[in-house]
Amino acid sequence: MPKAARACQPDFIEPLGVAATRFPRKLRLLKAADFQRVFKQSRFKSSDRFLTILVLGNDLRCPRLGMAISIKNSGNAVYRNRLKRLVRESFRTHQQQLGAQDFVVMTRSGIRARTRQQISSALTEHWQNIINQCEK
Repeated sequence: MPKAARACQPDFIEPLGVAATRFPRKLRLLKAADFQRVFKQSRFKSSDRFLTILVLGNDLRCPRLGMAISIKNSGNAVYRNRLKRLVRESFRTHQQQLGAQDFVVMTRSGIRARTRQQISSALTEHWQNIINQCEK
């Protein structure tokens, strides 16, 4: 079994508690090659005016998240890091339903005009679209 496959065992989602609030490395896209694979071969895309999520299946037993949140679209580092925390939290709460797929979340210009609640609800809609599409 490849090393990456061993990293994500069926119990990749820990029971609720302190450990469940973490975002471990095994749930992240870390390498540029992984990002490029999702950009070039994505099989599904969910997008609106401010966010785009690309989806591609993986050989692991867990979902992985990557973010391409540019400074140009999101503004200063403080707001950019807030966006990343919001995306990670949304992903963490939906990861049990997402299956073994890689996700790349990208922002578009104008994202700063949206409130935290609007972005959070938009992310929830995107995750639901992805879950519904993958069930087909």
